Amino acid sequence: MNKAHRSLAPGFLIASPPLGDPNFDRTVVLLAVHNEDGALGFVVNRVAPMSLGEVLKLAGYKGPESKDEGPVFLGGPVAPTMGWILCVDPSLDAEQEGVLAVDGRIRITSRRAAFDELVQERVAQAGAPDPKRRMVMLGYSGWGPGQLEKEIGTGAWLPTPLDEGVLFDVDVDDRWERAYALHGLTPAVMMSMRTVGEA
Repeated sequence: MNKAHRSLAPGFLIASPPLGDPNFDRTVVLLAVHNEDGALGFVVNRVAPMSLGEVLKLAGYKGPESKDEGPVFLGGPVAPTMGWILCVDPSLDAEQEGVLAVDGRIRITSRRAAFDELVQERVAQAGAPDPKRRMVMLGYSGWGPGQLEKEIGTGAWLPTPLDEGVLFDVDVDDRWERAYALHGLTPAVMMSMRTVGEA
């Protein structure tokens, strides 16, 4: 009997401590797609060892934006040279190629036009807050059919509803623990619960 698939997207996947996979240790993944064909998400709390300016330079941008010291996030181990922009921009049409609608407001895009707009606005705004809350990411996280469900079943991930406050307003180093706090939990409590189960 085939059970109806229940999507966990949009939402967070919080890595259980210790997960055992260094790619996902202490991570919070924004789950953008989850269906019978698998799942796709982006790690939102791991900063890349290079600046936004360095990434833009590699992508062919040669102006003042190549000195931008803003952060870039490691979205995951799949296609690590591919750039994505996570943003609050309901006007981005999810029917267009290279655009994912996470929910009614949040979009993720790999379109060159979105990077061109980001560059123009960051240069023009010179440090002013970004109304679209854009985060640039390299790579993504992917799961094949049934793979994520298995990992959740073994306790590797705690699925959690999406929370824009954790995504955009919490310091990157605090996002993992703050995501746990949405459940009234701490990573230490989760570890003790798993240890009890393994006795």
